[in-house]
Amino acid sequence: MKMIVRTGKIILTVLMLLVIVVSLMLPAFTKAEPLDTYHSSWHLVRETADEDGATFAAVYDLTGLSSTVSGGNFAGKDTSTVLTGGAFKIPSSDPVSRHEGYSPGSKWMFGFCAKNYDVGADNTIDNTFSFNIVGWSKVNGMLQNIVEGDCIVGTQAVVIYPDSGDALGALIDMTGVAYTHADTTFTKTGVGVGVVAGMVIRVSASTNGSNLANGYYAVTGRTDGTIVCSGTGSSGNATVSVQSNPAFWADTINIDETTKWPRDGDGNNVMVYNSTDNEMAFIVIETTGLEYIQVVVYDALPAQTTEAGDITVYGRRF
Repeated sequence: MKMIVRTGKIILTVLMLLVIVVSLMLPAFTKAEPLDTYHSSWHLVRETADEDGATFAAVYDLTGLSSTVSGGNFAGKDTSTVLTGGAFKIPSSDPVSRHEGYSPGSKWMFGFCAKNYDVGADNTIDNTFSFNIVGWSKVNGMLQNIVEGDCIVGTQAVVIYPDSGDALGALIDMTGVAYTHADTTFTKTGVGVGVVAGMVIRVSASTNGSNLANGYYAVTGRTDGTIVCSGTGSSGNATVSVQSNPAFWADTINIDETTKWPRDGDGNNVMVYNSTDNEMAFIVIETTGLEYIQVVVYDALPAQTTEAGDITVYGRRF
């Protein structure tokens, strides 16, 4: 009889332990969502700036022959923060919101935006710039050149940068600007400060839309108090709001090679999705094993014809 009681107590104790273990584990199973239900924020991957160098080799010399340019090993990677032009550390956990869904080995999506500094009389917004996306694993990793190519700026306005900040009127944001049809000139004290020929201005809130339509117009001349534009198509004077110089998302990404980087779990190499309607394009990369990535930009000097400036790159989990 004692043996039966003792055995019963043991069984009861084991069952109680099982209940405790299951009760502790149950929340993890009931609260975990599939990966495709996570919401991912956009992260600043490259701070707004012109080119990092005239060429990729001017930033990282992979031959190891230069005595002044880094060869790209982990110790030689740019140690600056993203805000000062350095590499981006891929998050592996998020202390703020579990819905970010970070996990090692996930794919990341990247989008590029820039400002136009050279547009023709037809106001075509299509400046270009080139880039390499490189990465490093842990402290003993060499630079790995993931993908290289170029971007063409489209006409989808950034409006507000994903990490906040005015992307339309960061330089000039004025109301009550007088427009003179005869010489296509916008006049107001300070309206031209910092503006250069080739920039784009955004014109809106016209008091007489039939005389001057809202739109983006190319700057051909300026003083501190005036801006002269081409291609306005106006028919009379107007009073408008003027913003300069707006940023736009790249709508076309061209990559030179598709085999620099391993295929992902779906059998795809680096994936590019281009818009056919001047809307945002993006690139998707499998980041398995990488701790840092950096977008190196070149061929992006506003002083050069058709080259964009102020390139910014954002990324998020895909």
